[in-house]
Amino acid sequence: MPLQTSASLIEEIKDLAPPGLAELNANTLAALGAVTRRLIATMKREGRLSENPIELAMTRDVALHHEAALRRLKGRRVMVIGGEGCVGTRLRSLLAGLGPQSLVSLDIAAHGGLGTGMRVDIRDAAALDAAFAEARPEVVFHLAAIREPGRAEVIVRDAVETNVYGTANVIAACRRHGVAQAVYSSTGKCFAYITDHVYTATKKLAEAQWMAAAREGGPTQFVATRFTHVLENGIVARDIAQGIKAGLVGLHGSDRHFNLQNLRQATHLLVNAVALAGEQAADSFWSAIDLGWPVNTLEMALYQIDQGGRDVAVRFLGVPRGYDEQFFRGQFDWSGAHEYHPLINALEAPSSFTDRTGTMIGARVPAGAEGRLQQELERLRHVLRENPRDAGFVADAVVKRALLDAVAGLAASAFAASDPQRLLDVLWWGAAPNWAGPDASTARRFAPVLTLLADAMLQRPVALRDVPGAAEKLADIALTFRQIPALEERAASLSAALEPAVAN
Repeated sequence: MPLQTSASLIEEIKDLAPPGLAELNANTLAALGAVTRRLIATMKREGRLSENPIELAMTRDVALHHEAALRRLKGRRVMVIGGEGCVGTRLRSLLAGLGPQSLVSLDIAAHGGLGTGMRVDIRDAAALDAAFAEARPEVVFHLAAIREPGRAEVIVRDAVETNVYGTANVIAACRRHGVAQAVYSSTGKCFAYITDHVYTATKKLAEAQWMAAAREGGPTQFVATRFTHVLENGIVARDIAQGIKAGLVGLHGSDRHFNLQNLRQATHLLVNAVALAGEQAADSFWSAIDLGWPVNTLEMALYQIDQGGRDVAVRFLGVPRGYDEQFFRGQFDWSGAHEYHPLINALEAPSSFTDRTGTMIGARVPAGAEGRLQQELERLRHVLRENPRDAGFVADAVVKRALLDAVAGLAASAFAASDPQRLLDVLWWGAAPNWAGPDASTARRFAPVLTLLADAMLQRPVALRDVPGAAEKLADIALTFRQIPALEERAASLSAALEPAVAN
């Protein structure tokens, strides 16, 4: 009898416990456990699971700009908004070692650990203003958010009110009370141009507000970081640990991967953002430059099960809403002119820079038309008012649609303001026939963002006439568009875009 492969055993797990199967009886659990044990043995035979998949992620570092941080933080009044969470707690420990005059943790959760606690919901602008008036912070770190993508899909209104308008309240309070530096903890998911997900959309609108405040200037320097999954604070790591304790680990799938950073990287990024404020363009963000290769969640779980020595089974639950972002090829720069980074998109890549230690990378967030952000925020606020909290599921769906439309509106504005050659490259990277898939099946999934990119291109056809290779790229894009019903009309427009130039 031939040896089983890990792929065949994974299929066996899927057959035993399909994603839609809610209840597992004792026999099924026992069978899953047996297959899991065979899967671990088989992966070892295949040369996998010999090392901890997250070991490198645990040891990576971002160098702390210690002297510059001291100059900005020693003897200052510091506030951490969202200070009772995992990152906030570790950040307070780091900050305490830098000699602040006072350290305040503002959170909706009860206070514990270093500093003074203030229980405030950032959605309550008046309460937040009163807290600022009392604490008189000179440096603010804004970490508070509804951060679990799956949860955000269930509590849409709370996610919008907290992540979007709560952030607006923080910005207003910082300005009103003369804060010197304010740091926002954004997410790598903001590298997406548009999204179908509540969490990503709310964080994009929050980041956009922070960048707009930074561009406007004034007494407060607004600076930002982008995080990926923080290992010690990660939802995946938490779910695996809880599953091992319960005897059954539920994973989204066998082929799910994610980037990781550790708490040291995260907290050093935040402090460095204050230390280096003003040394880079105002509308910039910092990220850890070394995020390693994405980690496979199945290997992560199986390694921990094997090391723990307990009889634990795994199953695959399917990918829930909020976690099923799809890869759009035009998201990344394929020119070879810029270093690849998983948190920096192709429109941001040309502006990228590093710090002098070489452990941080940054980039600028593209700006759209002046006033467009406020227009989108007002439209969304109007929808919130017209669909009250007690209106139920239908109202949540309306609010979510308005939220996603606001992000799409911002993207359209940023595309329209982008360099035409860069925009053409982004569109071509995402739609050229070689990678669009048979009958454009791959590109078809991205019709909304392709539409926005094409419309931005068609607004400025004259600007394309001096772009090398524009005719060939537009022909490629049009070929793909003709196979996508929603884009057929734009295919003809793209084909004709350079005709006057060709005629000359």
